[in-house]
Amino acid sequence: MDALQYSIEGEGYDEAGRRYFQIEIEGSAPLRFAADTILAEPGKLFSGLANAGVNCFSSKSRAEIIDEVQSFTADKPSFRVATKLGSFHKQYVLPDKVYGSSSKLPTVVVLDGLDLAMVSKYRTGETLEKWQSNIAAPCDGNSRLMFALSLAFTGPTLPYVKGPRTGGFQLSGPAEAGKSTAASVPGTVWGCHVGAERKEKGFSESWHTTAGKVELTALAHNETILILDETQRAGRNARQRAEVISDAVFSLAEGNERERLTNASSARGWRLYYLSTSNLTFSELARAGGIEIDDAYLGRLFDIPCPDGPHGIYDTIHDFSDGEHLTDALKQGSRRYFGTAGREFLSRLQKDRNDDLVGLKKVLSEYRARYRKAAAKAIEIERPRSLTRTSSRFATVFAAGCLAIRYGILPWSKGDLLKAILECQLAGLRQLAREPRGGEPTEAALRAKLIGYLREAGGSFVDLGERRPRLGRVGLEDAAGYVGTDNEAGWFYLTAQRLNAIIGNGTNATTLKRRLIAQSLMAQPKQGFVVQRKIFRGGKGNKNFAWVFAFNPAIVGS
Repeated sequence: MDALQYSIEGEGYDEAGRRYFQIEIEGSAPLRFAADTILAEPGKLFSGLANAGVNCFSSKSRAEIIDEVQSFTADKPSFRVATKLGSFHKQYVLPDKVYGSSSKLPTVVVLDGLDLAMVSKYRTGETLEKWQSNIAAPCDGNSRLMFALSLAFTGPTLPYVKGPRTGGFQLSGPAEAGKSTAASVPGTVWGCHVGAERKEKGFSESWHTTAGKVELTALAHNETILILDETQRAGRNARQRAEVISDAVFSLAEGNERERLTNASSARGWRLYYLSTSNLTFSELARAGGIEIDDAYLGRLFDIPCPDGPHGIYDTIHDFSDGEHLTDALKQGSRRYFGTAGREFLSRLQKDRNDDLVGLKKVLSEYRARYRKAAAKAIEIERPRSLTRTSSRFATVFAAGCLAIRYGILPWSKGDLLKAILECQLAGLRQLAREPRGGEPTEAALRAKLIGYLREAGGSFVDLGERRPRLGRVGLEDAAGYVGTDNEAGWFYLTAQRLNAIIGNGTNATTLKRRLIAQSLMAQPKQGFVVQRKIFRGGKGNKNFAWVFAFNPAIVGS
């Protein structure tokens, strides 16, 4: 047997009581296989050994290996097995490292039931200081990014806080607003995918690949963070997307793997918050797919809309020339600076946990109480439509962010973080209050109608740069719309009557107009919403002018 260059050196058990063998191979890392895996799928054992350099291609050599396993006995276990990420006894498990010491048996990690691509992304790139300069610093002053980065630290704290330990948040808003970039930021706390194609996604997963394996995806992100980019990829059509997402929302909220014949003795659970990105809110996705959801769903996936300003997902672009350059910097940074922040956080957290668990819980509780008090006051003043458990999850995000500040990882003040996270919650509640309940269409739906009209009818608009209509020969409402000239060349002009026919004049229509002005997609008047523009020729003075809504041509691509 010496020619095979291996030896069985010990056995251990996971928390479900499954037995494992540890096989030492000269010049290679130890291999560990569950006994039931060897019985049911011996090919996995032989493949692992062959890849490690053991020649076991003949039936005789394979039989010898099985005989060696069969004859192995141990007086007592020599290790404990962790089969998922996260807290394990008094330790914390990552694929390549166990944080915290054990007074009993050493812990080994066996994650062979999880997706290898998801497991391999837990890695580091560059230093913590470079991560702070290139990722955390540009997030300062940007409420959605500060929230997302704090969210990334919640996973390891979930065993030590009260309140919901599962649930999701969704960054929603127009396409090309920087939502995917904002979602890539929290992933830098934990790592980045391996391989050129997957590396482009940073730490994120796709709704498309997650749909059929929600539970395994959750287990691969237990007590870290799960990022799901682009709900558009959740299905082939609106109905399928709505069904996939609503099912996933409840599955992730359950926090437990369903028992099946293949895992009846080892069903596992998870604790995690997740972040999704979408052009539509959860409510809008459901309506588009023709399914009904209630507050039970909305409380489990809470939408945070983009800010009202001109920079998409960003409140400030710092010294960057525009939001696009900030986006490029964060995208590139997420593929270069990653993993160190999460590991520093775990080192400090595990020390606090083992030195003074009561004290750690007290600190987190105080941070959560501070947030809940501020949120209760703000909600009482604004009185938006609220969801029962929303504040509790936001409080945990704040507490995790504050702990990262306390550890010197996030270079912000706790006061600024409080304002940022509170703004995210209030923005989401305001949007929720605007969601129709059998009444007026949503702001997003109205926006889509307006853009659709401009795209479809814009070619028939009267181009004022070519020739203005003569006053008295045609009426203002005779044209489907007008195209501006001079410094507003290409701009679309619509009369109030025309615009009301498209989007109406309800509350959401008014909100849409304000948002378009804030995004520089609609001309900003001194008051109200309409501006005076020269439409006709042949009249005297102000008779050639009319009050219209003026839209930047960039709106059709928003």
